Amino acid sequence: MHSMIHAQPAYAEEAIDRVWKSDFGKSLSRSHHLVLTGCGTSFHAAMYGAKILQDALGTRCVVEAIHAYDLAFGPLPPGKATVLGVSHSGSTPTTNRALARAKRRGLRVLGVCGLPDSSMERIVDRTLVIGSTHDRSWANTMSYTTQLIAFAILAAQQRQGWADAARAITRLPQVMRKTLETESALKRVARRIARHDKVTFLGAGLDQVTALEAALKIRETCGLTASAYHPEQFLHGPFLSLDGGESVVLLRSRTDGTRSDVARRALSKSGAEVTEIGEHPRASIRLPAARADLRPIISVIPMQFIAYYAALARHANPDIMRTDIPRLRAGVAALFH
Repeated sequence: MHSMIHAQPAYAEEAIDRVWKSDFGKSLSRSHHLVLTGCGTSFHAAMYGAKILQDALGTRCVVEAIHAYDLAFGPLPPGKATVLGVSHSGSTPTTNRALARAKRRGLRVLGVCGLPDSSMERIVDRTLVIGSTHDRSWANTMSYTTQLIAFAILAAQQRQGWADAARAITRLPQVMRKTLETESALKRVARRIARHDKVTFLGAGLDQVTALEAALKIRETCGLTASAYHPEQFLHGPFLSLDGGESVVLLRSRTDGTRSDVARRALSKSGAEVTEIGEHPRASIRLPAARADLRPIISVIPMQFIAYYAALARHANPDIMRTDIPRLRAGVAALFH
């Protein structure tokens, strides 16, 4: 996991080159209803993709993210929708089942995949392959950031005049390398978090997707009870569940207003240990600046470090994701075999 985190700028460069050279974006521009789907980390990428593509396509297309489970076993989108599956390996059973079902019903199906020659390619009408290397981290890291980058480029391709977005995307590997320099500070944060009973991640806007991904990452690497909320949603009820045994990570952007400051003070007065991470001047761990629509590509890197070092602090191996525990290994076997 550690080596994959540090290799992300190089894999980002490969993904940027592959997606810019592809005309896959034209497949999206013809859609009037686009559904992005996936499982786990890839579904979080689909959520990001839906938000940024909707912004780019505007009224030309309705874009939404629907979990692969719901498409595989629930109602399919009506009419002439296009279903786009997201998977690093291209072999996720529920995602492929959803895509196959949509195709049988006459819908156009597409795929964004991290590797070539996958089973997904045999199902969909067209695949965008964004990488050539398997993510060796079970807690997917580089596979997630390259998926986000792919969607950012696809969105930029939908709108003329987004030259500033294209330049910002090209600079992402450099910004990612700068973000990796926060590792030492995040190692200390992770050790503090690991001493608590639970952790809550808070993020607004697109950083809400980052918060969801952070909670998933830390639960799968070390089993620490984790949840994720939009900050305002957390303040409306769940805030009252806070106790001294909880840690809170608050993602803060440059544009956060005074309400975010109020939230910070309220969280601190509750007795919870609060860590602010982001571009905001008052963040305890400052991240390099990025376009608002690209920020999740940067803000997730500190979350990956937190998950990695919290696992080590709790004497868990993040590369096997607690499958050394017999009862959990048996559960995984029941799920995927």
